[in-house]
Amino acid sequence: MNTIETLVLGERERYIARTPRSRAAFEAAGRTIVGGVSRGTMAYPPYPFYASHGVGARLHDLDGNEYLDLINNYTSLIHGHGHKATADAAEAALKTGQALGTPSVEEAELANELRCRIPTLEVIRFTTTGSEALQYAIRVARAFTGRKRVLKFEGGFHGSEAGLVQDIWNTTALAPGSARPAQPSSAGLDDVSTITAVYNDPAAVANAFSQWGDEIAVVVFEPFLGNNGLVTATHDFVDSIFEQAHSHGALVLLDEIQGLRASYGASQQIFGVKPDLVTVGKIISGGFALAGFGGRKELMSALTNADAPMPQSGTFTASQVALQAGLAAIRAYDEAEYDRLKSLRDGFAQASVEEFARVGRTVQINGFGSMFHVSINHEPVNSLARHLQSDHALWSAVRLGLLNRGVNLMLRGTGCLSTPMTEADVDFYREALRDVLAAI
Repeated sequence: MNTIETLVLGERERYIARTPRSRAAFEAAGRTIVGGVSRGTMAYPPYPFYASHGVGARLHDLDGNEYLDLINNYTSLIHGHGHKATADAAEAALKTGQALGTPSVEEAELANELRCRIPTLEVIRFTTTGSEALQYAIRVARAFTGRKRVLKFEGGFHGSEAGLVQDIWNTTALAPGSARPAQPSSAGLDDVSTITAVYNDPAAVANAFSQWGDEIAVVVFEPFLGNNGLVTATHDFVDSIFEQAHSHGALVLLDEIQGLRASYGASQQIFGVKPDLVTVGKIISGGFALAGFGGRKELMSALTNADAPMPQSGTFTASQVALQAGLAAIRAYDEAEYDRLKSLRDGFAQASVEEFARVGRTVQINGFGSMFHVSINHEPVNSLARHLQSDHALWSAVRLGLLNRGVNLMLRGTGCLSTPMTEADVDFYREALRDVLAAI
């Protein structure tokens, strides 16, 4: 048995010993819920812990264990748990009625707040989920261009929209400079007209347009591969997307659902670009179900075109509770807090590099704003191919060890910060990581 196997076995036994109530809850759930959970990201070996409540930057589980939460509901909680202003706003909305079934003034208020930060959101429509936002944005692009195909990139995650659940969890990367018809990342999907190209590869973008340039309606991309190492887009790659798309009559859709953590004006402020369409979500909701899509007025007019309107509906779309909570949360996240969390992010990154170096391991850190990703790799992780070469087995063992020492970090190696965090949390993470790595 090698060192990693020994580490995993020891940490697994420790985890099981300290979380018996979570284990019982998971086993009970498995009798009626397929796989025990309804959200795949929450399933990990040997079983997920069950939280009883959250306070600030900490989660508490059924067995009384406490965790520094570096997941924050997969990037959506910018203020951590129980943020007073957000909770007060949600409570006030609930007291007016759970779902009034009428428009609310907060809908326009939140739209204006987002437009102030992201000027390319000239107009917006809200949805319940990010998947819906991508779905409708693509429909808008197809309606405007009269074209069908979508160009996306390997490793890019954009929710459950059928045309985008393609080439996400590849075990092998595409060849440099290549583009091809997309391959589904799930069973049960119909054939789609989506094209997949290599992320961070301008030659691949040019290749896609050389083959399907007059058929592509829209290019969809995220500023970093949120599900794959936070591989961060380079400026030349982003520029190539805009140049190729616009020269061939296609639109550009920038998925800012996680990109809102990158900067006060989202990632497009960093890249200095103006996408035609934008999707937003996660931190805009205060922890409730809310997302949105928008962009140039002439594009979004497809939704209200008198001759052939594109219908949008949804029973729980833009609920008063989500809107009021979202307004409170986003207004409490100003530029100063962006800067402070970026500084803290640098602290977590430095701690990761230094503690792995203590045991002779090299790690690479990717990240924007309040997010970071740890890759156990000797080379910069700037492509999906390089991400796939990281030591995922060792990271999985380290991550389980961190859970046992009170640090909740994503299985895929990503951490995201919340405003209650301080330098003391960086120190706590450092000590936990040092203790785990001491076993190697």
